[in-house]
Amino acid sequence: MHPADAARQLQYAVASETNTYDYEVSHWEAHAYEDVFADVIEQGELSDVMAVVETLGNEFTEESRPSPARARSVADDVLKSNGRPLTDGGERTDE
Repeated sequence: MHPADAARQLQYAVASETNTYDYEVSHWEAHAYEDVFADVIEQGELSDVMAVVETLGNEFTEESRPSPARARSVADDVLKSNGRPLTDGGERTDE
């Protein structure tokens, strides 16, 4: 899965959760989460990506949307809960 595909899944999740098909995550908002999705795709599995999509989708309301920082927190929680070590974002040494 590519980060843009995960962002589209978030759009679909929000539309189905709210039962109003005109209420979707805007292109900009979906793009704001792509870096988070890229990290989850790299460090986790498809189920981890979908867990992040589901959690974020459930937090969307007409009045508020999760910030990119909140998306990062959700992703970190998903990755950590599945036993994957979190990094400090520094350079990779295993390449």
